[in-house]
Amino acid sequence: MKKVMLVCNAGMSTGILAKRIQDASKGAFEVHAYGEAEFMQHLDGVELILVGPQIRHQIPTIEAQVNIPVKGIAPQHYGMMDGKGVLKDIIKILGE
Repeated sequence: MKKVMLVCNAGMSTGILAKRIQDASKGAFEVHAYGEAEFMQHLDGVELILVGPQIRHQIPTIEAQVNIPVKGIAPQHYGMMDGKGVLKDIIKILGE
C-alpha cells in the first residue's frame, strides 16, 4: 500500500478529501491529511505530498524540507472534493 500525504492550512477540509481518495483507491493507497505546521512529523513511508490550493505558494518551501515529490492538488478537484479525480492525478504522478 502506497502512502500519500495531503497538506493544507490545518488539515480539516483536506481530511475529507483524503478519505474520499482512499475510498476511491479501494485500499491501494493510504491517504492522510495534515496541517502545514505538523506534516514533518508524519513523513514515515510517504511517497508523495499533495498541497492544497490555498497554500500552493508553500510548495517550494515544502520541497526544500523533503526528498519526495511535492505537487499541488488541482483546484477543481479540491473544490469538488473529487477523490476519484485526485486519485487519477496521484496514479499519473507515481507512474502506477
